[in-house]
Amino acid sequence: MRPTPRHLGPCRWVARLLQAYLDGELPDARAVLVADHLDACLRCGLEAAGYRWLKALLAGFATDPDQHQLDGIRRFANRLAGEAV
Repeated sequence: MRPTPRHLGPCRWVARLLQAYLDGELPDARAVLVADHLDACLRCGLEAAGYRWLKALLAGFATDPDQHQLDGIRRFANRLAGEAV
């Protein structure tokens, strides 16, 4: 692996770039450096895996509800409103 900036340790350097790396926003040369570090460093690799898992989980909630789901939410809200009166 090529050296990271000397004023930062490799893990701190990768931590600063991790989100951009996971979002595919790094230039290829930096992405390779981050990927190499994630492969070699268990702690950073686990952190990246956790962020990937979280992003995948949140992406599952990003779908638009279908009409059946919206109708169920409206019925539930109407029942709550009726009970509150």
